[in-house]
Amino acid sequence: MNKKRTAIIMAMIIGLGLFSYSEEKFSYAMTAGDFADVAASYWGHPYIDFSAEKGIINGYSSPDGTYRFLPEKAVTKEESMAMLYRALSAADELKSTDNFSMEYTDLFAENKIADWAKTYVAYGIKYKLITEEELRDFTDENGRGIPAPREQIALWTAKAIARPLSPANSLIYIDKDSISSEKLPYIDLLYRQGIMQGDDTKRFHPASSIKRVEFAAISNRVFALAEAELYSVEKEIQSYRGTVVAVDSYNNKLMMTQSNGSGRVIQINPKTQIVINGKVNYNGLAGISMGTTAIVAWGAFYNESSPNEDDLQLHVITKTQTRTGLLTGIENLDSSTSRLAIENSDKDTIYYIIDKNSRTEGTPRKGTVVTFLADGIKILEMK
Repeated sequence: MNKKRTAIIMAMIIGLGLFSYSEEKFSYAMTAGDFADVAASYWGHPYIDFSAEKGIINGYSSPDGTYRFLPEKAVTKEESMAMLYRALSAADELKSTDNFSMEYTDLFAENKIADWAKTYVAYGIKYKLITEEELRDFTDENGRGIPAPREQIALWTAKAIARPLSPANSLIYIDKDSISSEKLPYIDLLYRQGIMQGDDTKRFHPASSIKRVEFAAISNRVFALAEAELYSVEKEIQSYRGTVVAVDSYNNKLMMTQSNGSGRVIQINPKTQIVINGKVNYNGLAGISMGTTAIVAWGAFYNESSPNEDDLQLHVITKTQTRTGLLTGIENLDSSTSRLAIENSDKDTIYYIIDKNSRTEGTPRKGTVVTFLADGIKILEMK
């Protein structure tokens, strides 16, 4: 890269407010082709190309005049906040572009947060992506950045994309028992959205650090998600059919053997209501008998009028039958999908999904009594 081009790129990056420093001297490049250590055949080339172009992840200058990306280098916690901030900025998803670092001067001094990282870390604290407690292990005693574990990156990224958590999760990872329980719902969210999905052996490696190239891929997907339609039935609704083989009420777990013979463990949020055949079961999981053949289904919903946890429900269907109820609410999730609130005979509100594949007689209207047939929480027919 010649000096004139370098000067132009530096001016553009500074103008965009993306200039930063770390232990090594940063440089900047507009494409992956500017990095000597990123071959065109490298699997991460397109992700690095995107992240470099957007100014999300920078490169390093070398003594020989070349530029390196260091794709295999572990990302520190400070760097991860910077990259996440820039990914949100590139997607026009920042809640604010204000610099809140002055609000945390003492906190940053106490925890040796580097000057270049303060804007990004302050944003994370301000909007509750990270906690003040988490800052204690951002750096070591000499102020050097500490690598960020994968499950920690997942937690921060999931909070940043601001999508609702599910009432339950059923992760496929072989090492899911090694994932911190409080982070499971967030990792489930990223898995469903295609942002973090583990390796080819179905392992998540929660305690392992994350590489720069991996964060480049995450940045791509965060950007793509912001550009996509808000709601996706395929990503938000989960439904499994099989036989219940064990119920662990203490740990809020349900174990099933699916129709293909594979096992399925479902971890349920303690605040989730258990709905059995269209009625709230106030005994929770205790109302589900072992040996029962059932459909177990749930979904994550966007409800701006109330906190997400107020309407968490998991449906257990042991028999297919038409149901009748009062349609008390209709919430549009996208142009072709709505969430219906239907009051049953017990006066409990049960939530269902209706979309373009549902058969209806006329347009559903709030305040009317409806008769419907549902497969899990998706309405098949309604009149």
